[in-house]
Amino acid sequence: MPSKTTDLNATLAGLGLTKTTYRALMLLPLVYVAWADGHVQNVERDLILRFAKRSLHLTAETMKVIEGWLETAPSTEYVQKGLAGLLGIALDETMLEVDVSELPDLVVHAEALAAATAETLHDPSSVTPEEEAALAEIARLLQVDTGSSWKNVLDAVRTMRPPSDT
Repeated sequence: MPSKTTDLNATLAGLGLTKTTYRALMLLPLVYVAWADGHVQNVERDLILRFAKRSLHLTAETMKVIEGWLETAPSTEYVQKGLAGLLGIALDETMLEVDVSELPDLVVHAEALAAATAETLHDPSSVTPEEEAALAEIARLLQVDTGSSWKNVLDAVRTMRPPSDT
C-alpha cells in the first residue's frame, strides 16, 4: 500500500510540480484570487511577484511556475488539487517545504490582494463577488477559519440602521 507521502508526491507530479517547485503552491491562493474576475490586473501581478521574491525566497524554477500561472489561469480542478496538495505538504511531517502555521497568513494575503486596485492597495469595497467566492474556497480547502472578510463587515455596517432618538 502506498504511503500518504507517495500519494501526495504523485498528486503534485500530476500538477507538473517537482520537489524543487512545491513551494510555488504557497502562491496558488493569491493567483486564484487574481484570476477570479477573469483577468490578472497589473497591480495584482506585481503584488504576487513582490511577495514571492520578498517573503518566500523562491528559486528561478519555482518563479517560472508562478509566472506560468499568471499568464494562463489554472483550472478550478488544478487549483483544488493544488490547494489540497498544499495542505497535504503542510500536514506531512516528512515534508519541510510548508508549515501549517503559514496557511492562515496565505489566506490573509489573498484577501489583501483582492482588496488591491490600481488606485489603492487596500479598498475592501473593491472585492468582487467572484473574489469573495475564491477566498471562501481557499479557506475551505486549506481548512482555515477566516471569519468574515473586511468587505462583508463593511457591507453589514453600511446597511445597519442608525439608532433612533426615542
